[in-house]
Amino acid sequence: MTANFVWMLPFGPGQRFLQSGGAAGKIVGGWELSAIHSTRTGRAINFSVSRSSRDLPDGNSSNQRPDRVPGVPIVPENQTIDNWFNIAAFAVPKSGTWGNAARNLGRGPGVNQFDVSLQKAAKIAENHRLAFRAEFFNIFNRPHLGTPGSNISSLGSFGRITSPMNRTIEIGAARQIQFMLRYIF
Repeated sequence: MTANFVWMLPFGPGQRFLQSGGAAGKIVGGWELSAIHSTRTGRAINFSVSRSSRDLPDGNSSNQRPDRVPGVPIVPENQTIDNWFNIAAFAVPKSGTWGNAARNLGRGPGVNQFDVSLQKAAKIAENHRLAFRAEFFNIFNRPHLGTPGSNISSLGSFGRITSPMNRTIEIGAARQIQFMLRYIF
């Protein structure tokens, strides 16, 4: 889900608050606040198991799925970045059989980001304006986590998140602040 708003702040001449003209009115008036809030669930994750080709019916050992242990939750009671999935929910299939775990059975961490901007355009002359804008991406600097390990054969990495989401800009990046000054004529 993505939602946004733009709000002309109610300060300065012609507005509800601080209506006085002069230099003070020009400084506090004409500001516009806008924001975008983006949130989404985590990406679907397939669980896998590493097996010898002789243990499989057709010898194809790539992308094999484990067995699901009935009644054991996939998500542990105290989910952390080091314990995102419950290893006890899976088992290595018996020799000569396929695993029964469904595709896209797990979910990685979701994303929740709030971006804000504040801008003002001031008239300098008839067809000349000066615009200032400050932008704050991921203003609350919420960490966005990468994908947890999903191979049950890799006990050291299974269910662990060892890196942030691989983004340097846009949704998932760390807080970024940028300023813009533009002369419009």
